[in-house]
Amino acid sequence: MSWLPFFNAFVVFVAVVSSFLWQLAGVLVFVGMISVSVCYLLKELFYTGQRYVMGFGLFIMTEAILFFSLFAGCLWYESPDTETISEFLELPFLGCFLLLGSSITVTAYHHGMGLSWGRWCLWATLFLGTCFMLLQMYEFYDCECSWSDSVYYAVCFSTVGLHFLHVLMGTVGLCIVIYMGGSNLSDYYSDIVVWYWHFVDYIWLLVFMVVYLS
Repeated sequence: MSWLPFFNAFVVFVAVVSSFLWQLAGVLVFVGMISVSVCYLLKELFYTGQRYVMGFGLFIMTEAILFFSLFAGCLWYESPDTETISEFLELPFLGCFLLLGSSITVTAYHHGMGLSWGRWCLWATLFLGTCFMLLQMYEFYDCECSWSDSVYYAVCFSTVGLHFLHVLMGTVGLCIVIYMGGSNLSDYYSDIVVWYWHFVDYIWLLVFMVVYLS
């Protein structure tokens, strides 16, 4: 068992205490400790070649717990006279088609890694993901309600915004895979990008049902 998770837990503790005390010394200690953690992690990945699929699974599980916590907040603070942040049959429904389409193309890439058409499927996934983010930004711009109107709207915007950040991280991962190329990139890294993208797709279906349909 690695000591790094326990060390990272202590790093998080230092960050929380420093934020409450608002001390510069605590921030410097946090930066130093997180630098040690990142250096050790990079050494473990690129020099020893150790990769843990279970670790990525635990990361996905913690992300799912975070989203379900926000879902619970949306359902708890919802009231009968509260309107949704957007009509579900308009931009959010179109977003479902974009992400479900990207799930199909990324699956095709996963099965066609190393083939010429597999790279085109990856480009199609990146295009659909970018279109989804542009759609979300227009939805935020066109929305008539604000996160400061009520606790319900604050939680809903937090849920949709958190998913937007996950799509952004997923597109960054897709760009890295495209830039590195299939021949220069381990199958492990391609796999985790595909799994992460599927997670983002499925979470959006839950976001759609909880935020826009409920």
